[in-house]
Order: sequence, then structure tokens, then C-alpha cells
Amino acid sequence: MKQLILIRHGKPEPTGTGKPDALRELTPAGRAALAAPTGFETTFTELLADAEGAGLDLAPEGQSIALWTSPAVRAHQTADEARGALERLGRSVSAPVEHTSLWEQDDAAFLAELAQAQATSIVACGHIPFMNRICTWLTGEEVAFTPGAAALIVLPDEVAEGAAALISFIDGPAV
Repeated sequence: MKQLILIRHGKPEPTGTGKPDALRELTPAGRAALAAPTGFETTFTELLADAEGAGLDLAPEGQSIALWTSPAVRAHQTADEARGALERLGRSVSAPVEHTSLWEQDDAAFLAELAQAQATSIVACGHIPFMNRICTWLTGEEVAFTPGAAALIVLPDEVAEGAAALISFIDGPAV
């Protein structure tokens, strides 16, 4: 059994800025919203409490939470904010590792990577519509990921459509 936290990146720069999509950053307000005490610290405090209430431990003794990110700049920035918030809450988190499946929104590749992952807990920062779609496929429950939203999902050993449990969903912070 693994625990997966899906996170949609924070509020990005608008398209049409002349930058390639992968190089679009979070807006200053978007990054500030994630970094604020009412941002990811609140999100992860709630997710950790919900996990504990469900009998889960997101960071078992001696293990780090694996942090996966899309190669896009805005996803990296979001992953950095998530890592900082989790560390401030006393959790050990690995350095972000890029997963192109999150950028390419490749369901099969992402699910294969989950199956091969050694970590018990994984935080994955990516984009919509992938986050909405993969959460629905895994759990059978439809959610709408706003910028900075997060879902805590418990994955069974054999991942199949609708076999995972959505433990908690937290909307993204107001920008």
C-alpha cells in the first residue's frame, strides 16, 4: 500500500507571454499564496491530520516522502513550496525528481512509475486535466483541482481503476 498526494501547480503566468509553456512560472501572487501560512502549511496540516485519522503515516520512521514533479518551471516551483511546508511540519522530503509523465500527462507511464516506486509516500506536482483525470481513474471520485489543490489517495498494492481511496481533497489557496 502506498500513499499518493496529487498537487496541481500554483497559479501560473498567463499563456501568450512569449515564453514556451514549460518555462511559464508561478505568478508572484501564486507563489505567495502557496508560501503563506494559509497556503501549503495549512493544506499539509489538514492532509496529515486526515491521514492520521485514517490510520496512515505519511512519513514512517526513517523514510522520506518522495517528491515528483513535472519538468515545467511552475511545477518545480510548486514542488519547492510543498517541500518547504512539509519540512516545516517536521517531515523528511526527498529532493524533487522530474517525471515527464506528469508533463506529458501520460496515464500509463505515471501508473507504471507508481508501481515501481520504492517510497511509501509520494507527492506528485503536475497539471490539469491530468490531475483531475488520474484522481478520478484511481478513486472513482471526481474532483476539480484548482491551482495549489491537493488530494490524498491510498493506493492498493494492485492499482486498478476505482480501486484506490480518496482520503482527503483540499482546494488550493486563494490568490
